[in-house]
Amino acid sequence: MKKTISTLFTSALLVVSLVGAAGAATKQVQFAKGKSGTTISGTVKGGEDIDHVLRASAGQTLNVDFKAGKGAAFFNVVPPGSTSEALFVGMNEGNHYSGTLPKDGDYIIRVYLKGGAKDTGKPVKYTLKVGIPASGKTGGAAGKVSETGVAEKACLDAVAKQVGKDKSLLKVSDVFSSEAGMAIMVQVPDATAPWKCFSDKKGKVSGVEFTGSEGAL
Repeated sequence: MKKTISTLFTSALLVVSLVGAAGAATKQVQFAKGKSGTTISGTVKGGEDIDHVLRASAGQTLNVDFKAGKGAAFFNVVPPGSTSEALFVGMNEGNHYSGTLPKDGDYIIRVYLKGGAKDTGKPVKYTLKVGIPASGKTGGAAGKVSETGVAEKACLDAVAKQVGKDKSLLKVSDVFSSEAGMAIMVQVPDATAPWKCFSDKKGKVSGVEFTGSEGAL
């Protein structure tokens, strides 16, 4: 019985970390004219959430870098209309996010505290660097290629070869970037889950794997 209660409590904490408090402080993210990014400084304390809201379009690449003072401070990236899921959970995935946005709307970059930092109620200072490179937009000027374009193309080729389907039927659904390389999620028709492809920025693919159950292939 104790084990069941503990499991339920852990699950509840995960949902809270994704959804955040209903009364979160909201701040609009705006880029200066002619700029493709901005740096935001703020303070978070206790159980409050700070929601930085950014309007963006499907196909754009969002980059977020996060730094905080002493304390367990994190950020999530929440897509438009979401009440239970995040594109990125910093508590599990670190202080850098880079991904291709799946749809138009208001994206939330949610800053929050966990553990002792949350319990003490002491303020923790943080800095967010938020950017949407002009080259990361779909429908941009001819000849421009997104920062991840070479790797995405290589991964589409690799996954198409693996599943035996035409590349034109496949679609990149998300891109996760780090210093070590990129993990690119590829949607395949009729597949119950996306395929994950690992590549460097030059398009050298190091692996391809199905993220769902093998029996569902």
